[in-house]
Amino acid sequence: MAKPKLRFNIFHKLLLTLLAVSLIPLLAFWLVGSMQVRKDISANIAHNLVATVSGIAAGINNWDDANVRVLRSASKIDDITSMERARQTPVLRAFGDTYEWAFVVYTMDHNGDNIARSDDKPLINFADRSYFKGAMKGEPISRQVLISKSTGKPALTVAVPIRNALGQPAGVIAMAMKLDDISKVIKDTKIGDTGYVLLIDADNKVIATGMKGQPSDAVQDMGSHPAFKVEGISDAPAIYRKDDGKRVIAYVHKLPQGWTLIVEQDYAEAYAPLERLELGARVLILVTGALVLMIASLLGKALTRPINQLINVAEQLSKGQFQDSIPETGRGDEIGALARAIDRLGVSIRMAMERLRKKA
Repeated sequence: MAKPKLRFNIFHKLLLTLLAVSLIPLLAFWLVGSMQVRKDISANIAHNLVATVSGIAAGINNWDDANVRVLRSASKIDDITSMERARQTPVLRAFGDTYEWAFVVYTMDHNGDNIARSDDKPLINFADRSYFKGAMKGEPISRQVLISKSTGKPALTVAVPIRNALGQPAGVIAMAMKLDDISKVIKDTKIGDTGYVLLIDADNKVIATGMKGQPSDAVQDMGSHPAFKVEGISDAPAIYRKDDGKRVIAYVHKLPQGWTLIVEQDYAEAYAPLERLELGARVLILVTGALVLMIASLLGKALTRPINQLINVAEQLSKGQFQDSIPETGRGDEIGALARAIDRLGVSIRMAMERLRKKA
């Protein structure tokens, strides 16, 4: 049995025409507008992340430069270069009293043995500390982040060499500093509800973090952080997935000290304005499509009903069946003209058949 052919009538043509006229411009506007809005929002997000990191970086660099200048100046004082405890201790105490964020300033000889301190704690050996090793190798500045035994929190130790008359390292002067001010800046920096900042040292250990739920009494290793695996992320913010599958947009900034600032924000929050815009556009398109279907249905019935009636009349005329009245002849449009033409055709057929009967 042959399958019935799909009839493509006036209603279908009208529906497709209305859909094309109404939806194609909307879709084009949506696509073009969405691309431009995405570009603008991405630029704004990138600017916000970069500006946030740049401001923090400037503050950290200024704070660190001030501490380094202090240590370098101290390393050149005669009492310090004398490498004698009696002469060094008053100087170290004065520095400790002056800089409230430094909880201890101390010196070491070339073997790492503690010579003098700004506090009254026992003298110990620091030969195993990386900052001591770096300074004794001649590095102008050496840093290390450790958990302070005094505070139980991460602390930064900055060290510079004490040079003898020949310019060779004869010992090291170091200052162990609280990171409370830096930590407060990092913790207080928020980007929306989900954005935060991480400060990581040269060994990929956390100095300070604004991430919720992170402990402050441990130096965490961030060497496997996914941001380090994203190419070009230090040039411009990039999008990636974290270990839990959540998408984030982040930016990485390297500091002169070898430290790294990472700022992250959830992708969903950052691009929420775009998602709202696209949702509104989709709703508008769906509502427009529904209205077009409704209007096309009403118009289609208004057009096809009289046409179908006239088709039935024409079929009856072709069989010799005449009607007393033809519908829709009173209309002033094309359908009315067609109805009147069919009416005249019926009259002509009736008259022709009367003449044939008379001749017969």
